[in-house]
Amino acid sequence: MVGLTAYRPISLDDIDVEPLADEAWADGYPFVERMRHDWKSGDNRFDGPGERLIGAFEGETLIGFCGLNRDPYVSENTGRIRHLYVSLDHRHIGIARALVGEALDGASIQFPRIRLRATPASRSFYELLGFEEVDEAEATHAKRIR
Repeated sequence: MVGLTAYRPISLDDIDVEPLADEAWADGYPFVERMRHDWKSGDNRFDGPGERLIGAFEGETLIGFCGLNRDPYVSENTGRIRHLYVSLDHRHIGIARALVGEALDGASIQFPRIRLRATPASRSFYELLGFEEVDEAEATHAKRIR
């Protein structure tokens, strides 16, 4: 890592996410392209109460992001971690952990419980962050934060 990593809320209207989207697609993660599509269509802009999209930056370069939305699969006030991605060159140095932490910062005001769907490769990562495996539709893990 060359410089310090900064974390801040982002808007895909103002940030060029294409380099990361291309990398993610080539790496077998099509969800980044879906995130871009949903942003452009207005289906998901991370702009509801308590929602946010956090970017990680090295200088002015976007190197990762993580979103928090209201979970569309349950009726209760539950949040959902979505679209966590960190560039290949910046993995295994704590950026993903920090992104999830930034996304959850203050989330308990709106969302007392957070759910997510983890890939087999990411399950242990989320469990290290305190998420527990659940047997629920559309989720593999959940965490009560309030």
